Amino acid sequence: MTDGWAHLLAEGPHNLHAMLVQTIRDDLKAAFDALAVGDAARVAFLAHRLKGSARLSDDKAATALCAALEAAGQAGEIERARLFLMTLERAFSTARGPQ
Repeated sequence: MTDGWAHLLAEGPHNLHAMLVQTIRDDLKAAFDALAVGDAARVAFLAHRLKGSARLSDDKAATALCAALEAAGQAGEIERARLFLMTLERAFSTARGPQ
């Protein structure tokens, strides 16, 4: 995580971390919902948002998964996107730790 973001999370509003975690959860759910209806463009859009969240934490593996998910969405590859999204969900869950 960059020093600026580390400072913001440490010194910013007390609920900023919780807000980021909730945004990730919401985007993951929305991406699964988009997959369920075959909306590859929406999956790509949400993957791009998730990529930003992964970058905030300097999580290179999650950032790469998000990029792969975004590319699969842009290519309309729903089943491939599903595999990336399931892997990404586990990666974000692991990074957040026990809830």
